[in-house]
Amino acid sequence: MNSDEIKTAIDKANKKFEEGFLKSDASITASGFADDAVIFPPDAGMIQGKKAIEDFWGTVMASGVKGVSLNTVEVSASGDFAVERGTGVLEIRPASGAPSEQNIKYVVVWKRTAEGLKNMWDIWNASP
Repeated sequence: MNSDEIKTAIDKANKKFEEGFLKSDASITASGFADDAVIFPPDAGMIQGKKAIEDFWGTVMASGVKGVSLNTVEVSASGDFAVERGTGVLEIRPASGAPSEQNIKYVVVWKRTAEGLKNMWDIWNASP
């Protein structure tokens, strides 16, 4: 894959991730992760494996996060791996309380699989 193809694949996976939140469907959100992926949520332990990651996103959705907007800032690739650096916004609409937004920054390591690029390691935290 050339750099344009990698960027296109990442953009497509990110749109699918966002779609899962819009539909409140964690299986859609988790579909872009490798089976052995690991996520590194803020102030929490690592979560490993696609099923555990799907469960995590389901809990996040149930807590009131109803939308996510991701913005890729930079992509770098070598061999079977690509690294994405970006920013995003979480749209929070809890059952009780006022809606709010949380700005984030993130780094994702993508790996080439038989099914295309998959999210392998994903770390994010709040951003001013």
